Amino acid sequence: MVHIMIDVSELRKENAENIKELTGFLESNLGADIEVGDNVITLKDYVLPKRYLRVLIRKFLHRSGLKETYRPISSQGKIIVKRKKGRKD
Repeated sequence: MVHIMIDVSELRKENAENIKELTGFLESNLGADIEVGDNVITLKDYVLPKRYLRVLIRKFLHRSGLKETYRPISSQGKIIVKRKKGRKD
């Protein structure tokens, strides 16, 4: 049983609605059991590579117009949606 955590604290600061949209996007593409916390989205029983999950997050950011401001990175067993350096938008 593998649980993957996605830290969305920086994305939440911009707009809490982004978290609901990201959760819906992941559910529709993965069909995984997803729990949403304050600053973390947890995927339970995730079996695909984390690399694929990062690609899906990039697709969501692109479709939402957030690609220029945020990027997903893997760090210490979880994925963090991080604000790009030098972005003041």
